[in-house]
Amino acid sequence: MESPELTFTLAYIVFSLCFVSTPNEFRSAGLTIQNLFSSWLGSEDVGFIQYHVRRTSITVLVHSALPLGYYMGMCIAAPEKNLGYIHQVTTYHVYMALQSECHVTVTESRQHQLSPDSASPTQILTLRVDSINPAVRPFDIRLNSTEHAEFREKLHAPIRNSANVVIHQTISELFLEIFRAQVDLNQLYTLPSGQEMEPCIGCMQVPASTKLVRLCHTEGGDNESECQQCFCRPMWCLSCLGRWFASRQDQQRPETWLSSRVPCPTCRAKFCILDICMVH
Repeated sequence: MESPELTFTLAYIVFSLCFVSTPNEFRSAGLTIQNLFSSWLGSEDVGFIQYHVRRTSITVLVHSALPLGYYMGMCIAAPEKNLGYIHQVTTYHVYMALQSECHVTVTESRQHQLSPDSASPTQILTLRVDSINPAVRPFDIRLNSTEHAEFREKLHAPIRNSANVVIHQTISELFLEIFRAQVDLNQLYTLPSGQEMEPCIGCMQVPASTKLVRLCHTEGGDNESECQQCFCRPMWCLSCLGRWFASRQDQQRPETWLSSRVPCPTCRAKFCILDICMVH
């Protein structure tokens, strides 16, 4: 069975060769520089020299952009293959580093007060990506501190912090750390024989790793508040389920989050943190 990236690569090579050499079929379909940019090129009969100066300039620009068009297409055709790389796309450059060959360091932190009404400033982090491959130039990535935890989860390479950089965590991020630690203490769920792990439907980037199993039993409580049995197959990773759990809480009462119950994001059966089992 052919892989998506191989199919896309072969198709893109054929398209690029035809676009550069412009066979009769492409000319008939209007897939030429002269036709696609006719409104900007103007008339060859009225201004011959100006027309061909524009034509050669736009031809060089478009042809040189074909590799970049290939890279963007590969990200769409086979996104799972790009998880092994760190990418930084700027206006004129695309930086790529293999995660297994690079070191990531948080080098700087800046506070930005976006508006007078904001309760707290926004923290922007600068991450330096250094590769052991001498052909790969170091480059910087900037992201909001609220995105740091999610970025760290998706990154296979370790992230180091400079001694003078302190990363501020939100209440939700602090809760997720406690959430993960609690779930690690729960009972494990054994996947039935023959059943395969599917990608998490929340992020579609990692395999689903949790299963809701009714393990806690409320004594003498309101039936509506008791946990319910969930019959869904494993569909969510722990991070996405934790974010769902946090999003359903009273944001003004974080002290109640761990003891609360929320509906399953798929079937709406109520569960608590004790009902979350890691799949093995």
